[in-house]
Amino acid sequence: MNAWNRVLWLLAAAAALVGVTIPLAGTAVTLPILLLSVPFALIHGVRRYGWRTLLFFLIETLVASNFFENLSISTGFPFGHYHYTGHPQLIHVPIYIGPIYFGLGYICWQVANTLLDEADSRLGGSSGSVAGRVEVVALPMLAAALMTMFDLGNDSIASTMKRIWVWERGGGVFGVPYTNYLGWWFVTYIFFQIFALYLVKRQPASVSVSASASVRTEGRGVLAQNVLFYGALGLSSVPYFIGASGDMVKDGASVSWSGHAINETMMTINLFGMVFAAFLAAVKLARNDLALRR
Repeated sequence: MNAWNRVLWLLAAAAALVGVTIPLAGTAVTLPILLLSVPFALIHGVRRYGWRTLLFFLIETLVASNFFENLSISTGFPFGHYHYTGHPQLIHVPIYIGPIYFGLGYICWQVANTLLDEADSRLGGSSGSVAGRVEVVALPMLAAALMTMFDLGNDSIASTMKRIWVWERGGGVFGVPYTNYLGWWFVTYIFFQIFALYLVKRQPASVSVSASASVRTEGRGVLAQNVLFYGALGLSSVPYFIGASGDMVKDGASVSWSGHAINETMMTINLFGMVFAAFLAAVKLARNDLALRR
């Protein structure tokens, strides 16, 4: 195991440790774990795709997320009407939001990639593979769903309870409107799809089905790191439910909600959403059930 791989395991292990211990004291740790995902994604992404390709993903993710966040704050499309309370901001969006889209986005991309048997090495079907032509759309769609799954299990705590951002008109999901989740899938699908098409463009016409010149495949370990990270984000809601206050809170529309009900519902969503998706990916890795066996 080389030094960079050790660093990746340390970051993933730190996310898991923070996620299952600190929330017992009633402290939400989603933001710290998400910030850990940024250096993780930078290191892992450069190792898998090279710095040029990873830089492309970083830039297009930062641009797309900031554009659509500011568009929604100004017009209500695509997420709904809300505003952030934190500073400093890039126009109307805190500067840490873009890097979080990048870090979490990269991890969701790799978990989806694991579930689809390292589809990133076959995108576009340049060697005549039907799977590659399907996966160039399926991989971004699944990665966007994993991103939205995270948001569904965490947004009501972050907004209604912590008021990191405020939905001015409230919403049915504990003060969050359904449009937020449609918007999350739409926006993340866009930058994942752009990245998938970029990977296709970088593949030489003669690339084999088993490997792509633009993707460095290194076996199960490097994929497992992403699965551990994603699972830790979902599991953190369990100790938070145990340790957090259940006080009544009000959303941006002054509607009252039970904090206990919010925490319980978010935990349940995460257990049967994020944690189950991570479990499926882990089972696939444990069975060595990947298209590219090492």
